[in-house]
Amino acid sequence: MIARWLRFAVFLPLIEVVIIVLVWQAIGPWWTLGLLAAGPIAGVTLLRLSPERTFGHVRAALSRGELPHEAVWEGAALGLAGLLLIFPGFFSDLLALALLIGPGRRALRRPSEAPPPSVEDHAREPLEGRFRSHRD
Repeated sequence: MIARWLRFAVFLPLIEVVIIVLVWQAIGPWWTLGLLAAGPIAGVTLLRLSPERTFGHVRAALSRGELPHEAVWEGAALGLAGLLLIFPGFFSDLLALALLIGPGRRALRRPSEAPPPSVEDHAREPLEGRFRSHRD
């Protein structure tokens, strides 16, 4: 698994350079530079706005008595998308776009075997038993 990520990290800049050259030839230098400048601006904006959105969704899930696993996953995916947008290039921007689109985000998430228990289920269980202090 680590070897796969290492290979990806080594070849990503090479892939980005090849795609940048192809886009440069296809649409011209000024449009290419404009698109390359717009990516990091969008990434920084996304990184600034996503924590507020994520915390709002976490608070809403907790107030409904649910665990906020979905909101946390969405926030992590948006944060990763923001980081990918900051990295200069078009391939990383396409990966970020896949994370920004809802179906793409859900496709990358592994389905869990069982739904997590809600917060209310644990709060209503009675706590019974004997308690003894070990400070004596």
